Amino acid sequence: MKIRRRNFVKNAGAFAGGIVASSFTACAGILSNRQKKSDIQIDRISFGYDEHIFRAPVGFAGAVVSRATMVTVKCSVRTGGGKIARGFGAMPFNHTFSFPSKTLSNEVKNNAMKALAAELAKVTGGYKEYGHPLEINWELAPLYFKAAAEVSERLRLADRIPKLCTLVTAAAFDAAIHDAFGKAHGVNCFDTYGSEFMNHDLSRYLGAKYRGKYPRDYLLPQHKARMTLCHLVSAVDPIEEFENKNPIKDGLPETLPEWINYNGLLEFKIKLNGADLKWDLERVIHVDRVVAKTQEKRSVKDWAYVLDFNEKCPNVEYFMQFCRQLKEKMPVGYRRN
Repeated sequence: MKIRRRNFVKNAGAFAGGIVASSFTACAGILSNRQKKSDIQIDRISFGYDEHIFRAPVGFAGAVVSRATMVTVKCSVRTGGGKIARGFGAMPFNHTFSFPSKTLSNEVKNNAMKALAAELAKVTGGYKEYGHPLEINWELAPLYFKAAAEVSERLRLADRIPKLCTLVTAAAFDAAIHDAFGKAHGVNCFDTYGSEFMNHDLSRYLGAKYRGKYPRDYLLPQHKARMTLCHLVSAVDPIEEFENKNPIKDGLPETLPEWINYNGLLEFKIKLNGADLKWDLERVIHVDRVVAKTQEKRSVKDWAYVLDFNEKCPNVEYFMQFCRQLKEKMPVGYRRN
């Protein structure tokens, strides 16, 4: 049995994030007794922030961002045998995407995520049941959502912290626990998503249809030695020299052809706005024209695009109309998506 990656991620997010609150009540306390020798207990949690100023502004999701806060979480865990292992996880506070409030400023949203991270550290550090990281996260999720509601109330936020924002903030904590778990057993944590390490199959989270199935069944059997890295073309990036109104002049590339020649680019992730069909179409066509011309000079014939609206399309019809018109106006480039 196979499942499309998009559907699996969607469903996995539901069980990892615990969207249906009523399910948590039935699961409470189920990990009160350690069920496998591989199970871990959270020993200690700490976290900190790094502030990053971008070399150039990044435009996406209808906004322009020039800085980011990165939260880094350190976690130590203890196995049933008393072995201690340490892991870490990091995540940028992408409130532009995860907290799309039109009422709150970026500063207010960023500070809300910082306040939430502090509460999640307390909640996570106070959880002392044994389990697999996925099971621990399943138990912690309702506590995370409760903490988000309390932070929203305490800070008197005009718009409450959304579930997606809560999950983004919690991701660094979850990653740190997974990292420590893998290190505790001397394996990659992605190799622990089967019956050998997990106490429950996917039916616990996704229903009877997944009885006897584990996340491992939907992952590649072998790790890839190399991963594709896309070059991000933001919505405000200068594509050609005449668009570069504020050159940085630090010795690094600034236009798309310069980047292609500098890094030998073959994969391009194009940020779109989802609010102006004409602009979105013209942006992709412009990028494709410049890329094709540059690749021809390099004798390169194979490259690919990823188009990213960041869920800003107002409806499905907008996206479908975009696809139809793009295919008509850019038939060769369309096949590269």
